[in-house]
Amino acid sequence: MKKFSLLCLSAILFALVGCTEQTELSTDVLETKVTVMGYVRYITLNKNLAQEDPELVAPGHKVNIFYGVPDDKGKVAAYALKTVAVDNDAFFKVELGCPVGKTLNVRVESSMYGESYTTDKDSKKVSCETYFFGEKEADIACGSAYNFQLDITPAANFGEDGMKQPN
Repeated sequence: MKKFSLLCLSAILFALVGCTEQTELSTDVLETKVTVMGYVRYITLNKNLAQEDPELVAPGHKVNIFYGVPDDKGKVAAYALKTVAVDNDAFFKVELGCPVGKTLNVRVESSMYGESYTTDKDSKKVSCETYFFGEKEADIACGSAYNFQLDITPAANFGEDGMKQPN
């Protein structure tokens, strides 16, 4: 009798667990994929406060990729996150699972610390430590690919009080 009760209880628990709704996209389960790729560059300001030519980020630089399926109003309730590293050419590429017939909203972002020019509290042009940040977003149909050109630019200057901050 104990075995029968335990078997019934196990069957009920298994049935309840089997009915749970999947709340996160899984790139391992979904057969249809979206290919997300791109290059990451950073842009500093020179001593005239003009943008320099873009430079490639270092190999191994991290890129965060947030993705989710928009509802019928175009809003994503919850995003999944995949972090990838760029190669020697500052290139990244990843395949994400996508429900058949749907679109993925994909946002790529990256950041780093470096140096750039700004003005100090006396309006003097100075080189300082800088936090760079950039992000891009796109809606990508399942089964297709999208190439992001991600340029990260000065987002905050630090090191001394009164430094002019980027817009």
